[in-house]
Amino acid sequence: MEEPKSELPPLNLDEPNVIPPESLWVRMRPFYPFLLALMAWQTISFYMQTFTDNKLSPVMFPYLGDIVFRAWELVTGPLMRALNVPESTGFGEQIYALFFKNSLGLSENMKFLSRSPILLHTLSTAWRLPFSFCIAAFFGVSVGILMGRYAFWEGFFVPLLSVLLPIPALAWSPVAVIWFGNGQQTVILITAFASFLPICIAVWTGVKTINPVWVRAAQSMNADKMTIFRTVVLPGSLPMILSGLRIGLARAWRAGVGAEALAGIRWGLSAGIFDTSEYFDTAFMVVAIAVLGIFGYFLEKVFFQPIENRTLVKWGMMEKIGGQGKKV
Repeated sequence: MEEPKSELPPLNLDEPNVIPPESLWVRMRPFYPFLLALMAWQTISFYMQTFTDNKLSPVMFPYLGDIVFRAWELVTGPLMRALNVPESTGFGEQIYALFFKNSLGLSENMKFLSRSPILLHTLSTAWRLPFSFCIAAFFGVSVGILMGRYAFWEGFFVPLLSVLLPIPALAWSPVAVIWFGNGQQTVILITAFASFLPICIAVWTGVKTINPVWVRAAQSMNADKMTIFRTVVLPGSLPMILSGLRIGLARAWRAGVGAEALAGIRWGLSAGIFDTSEYFDTAFMVVAIAVLGIFGYFLEKVFFQPIENRTLVKWGMMEKIGGQGKKV
């Protein structure tokens, strides 16, 4: 009987694994949603300003060019005033004045640029929200591990978390203002509390759902409890831990937005959004929202993805983002 023959070429184990380069369209894949969002915004702005009689349409739905120019004003406004450039000057004239009529030194330019309002708002949010998230991550992971490993702490915390989790964190803002007053401490407390709950629940679920076969295999090799925790429980629950941290970070952004507005904070992207809403400065609000999104995206790329690539992807527990051109 003739043996079936494969149409595939013979496997050469000595041949190096060559990964074909990605095309430009594949590399541009992460930018497609943003391009669609920008096109949708520009279309809505054109429709509202062209086919409606609402006089506030240019303010409510500014074109993308107006938003970019507003961002430029927010960054270079103090410097342009130092250069005696009128606010009504166009973008091209401001560029010309900045590079060809600028008699200030480098230190003076940096001093005036550091006074830009969008930079002050961004720096205030840039330390407050990550600091709150780190506090929530430390306590959330610790309590979640205790709940997953010890029945006493599980019975103690599960009813408490079940009651607190459905309550929006912003509902505690007036109480926190009464207890701690207006200021940074109230924003940090509300933001950390909002982020702590989902992190704790996710870590508890991850520890509880560890494959018991892995634990029994480690016990059969006479591994002690600390070794089992370090080599089995913690790596096995890491996908749920990272998922909880992502959810906690998203909850921290949402809680921080309301907390900055309710706690009487002067500087912060969320505080700036609520302040400029009184003047219908939609362009500033869009710029601040974009900075919030970019900051969150930056944290995702710098914090979460390297951890995943060095742990879960390296261990074969999950696939790298965009690792396959075609999903099976």
